[in-house]
Amino acid sequence: MEWLKQILPTIGNLLGGPLGGAAVSAVAGVLGISEPTQDKIQKALSSGQLTPEQMAALQAADLQLKTKMAELGIEAEKLQQVDRASARQMQVSTGSMVPHILAILFVAFYLLIVSMLLTGQMKLWENSTLTMLLGGVTSGVAMILGFYFGASHTANIPDLKK
Repeated sequence: MEWLKQILPTIGNLLGGPLGGAAVSAVAGVLGISEPTQDKIQKALSSGQLTPEQMAALQAADLQLKTKMAELGIEAEKLQQVDRASARQMQVSTGSMVPHILAILFVAFYLLIVSMLLTGQMKLWENSTLTMLLGGVTSGVAMILGFYFGASHTANIPDLKK
């Protein structure tokens, strides 16, 4: 759900993270979801059934959540940075080859799909599942590249240990 982080940056970054409950509550309040869970929220956001009014209300809720977090001294981007740093540190300390192998296979699979699209062996317009597959694999490759090489939006973030 990378698109969500572009439209609703605060909510998108918090969903699935340590402060996911705040994002779930914010979205549930706007959409009127009773007994909200992260699954229900993600399904509602990715359903394609949101009205323009709901999207506007979600953007307002995203801004309110960002303001509230700033008042409490919580910086969502720093939380994401710390999360990525701990994953990288775990990889350094364990020295496991499994993440490297999975990353290579995933990127190779992505390149295979792209080459099949370019040569005409695969046609997205013939099967909507292929479109969904390509979107998922593309976002996965972006995460892999971000893990191994860092993310461009974090280039100017000062040292997080301060």
